[in-house]
This record gives sequence, C-alpha cells and structure tokens, in this order.
Amino acid sequence: MARVRNLDYRGFYELLRDDLAGYRGEFEEVVLLAPDYFRLLTNLLEDARVPREARLQIAAALAYFVAPYDVEPEEVYGPLGYLDDLFVCTHVVRELRAMLPTEVLEAAWEAEFDLEATTDAVYERTKQRLGERAAGALAYVGLS
Repeated sequence: MARVRNLDYRGFYELLRDDLAGYRGEFEEVVLLAPDYFRLLTNLLEDARVPREARLQIAAALAYFVAPYDVEPEEVYGPLGYLDDLFVCTHVVRELRAMLPTEVLEAAWEAEFDLEATTDAVYERTKQRLGERAAGALAYVGLS
C-alpha cells in the first residue's frame, strides 16, 4: 500500500485496545471491534490511492471517535459508548465501497473477519441500538 506519509495513530489505537480489553457484556462482539475499525480508517487515510472525497469522510469518522461529547460519550456509557462511534465508522465504510476498489478496503482491514459482512452486521446492530439518535451522530460530524 502506497502511503501518504508515516502518520502514527498507535497511541489512540492502543488506548482503545486497553480500554476494551476486559470488556464482557452487552454488545460485546460489536464493541470489541472498535479498535479494528479505528485501524481500518487510519490505514485508509494513509493510503495514497484514497481520493480527497473519501478522505473527508474518513476524517469525519476519525473525528467522531475522538470527540468527547458525542451522542453516547464513553465517559457516561463506558464501553457501550463506542456503539455510536462504530455506527459512524460503518456508515462511512459502506459509503467508501462505492468510492474505492475492494482491494483498497481489504488491504486496510487487519481483522480476521470478512470486512463486508462484519461492516453490514455492525452497522445494522448499532443503527438499531441508536434509533433516532443515529441521525444525530452523523450530523455531529457533517455526514448527513
């Protein structure tokens, strides 16, 4: 993968992994994917093959990840507070399917699960969980 520059997002990625490492509870299988989606987006942001329009959506999703007062703040909801972040991420990944070749997305995905099936499942579960607040999550970072 051709890189734009050598950016280092490991600090936040490691924070996510550490924060969620021992989580066992509601939506566990979804919540534990947060670091994988963060990594996917940072990998795509570094890929020179990703066009400007796609980069803007990726940057919006990454901004949502680090925003302290989003729709479901982690500070209030604990690990379940990542569900809105995952909704925004999977929304963006679904949009990126129309903009990027499959091989670009697959090269950026480091998890062992199928990207398309996992993304669709996470999107549906998080959208259902958020209900009417899903639109607010997208609007928060200008994605609606």
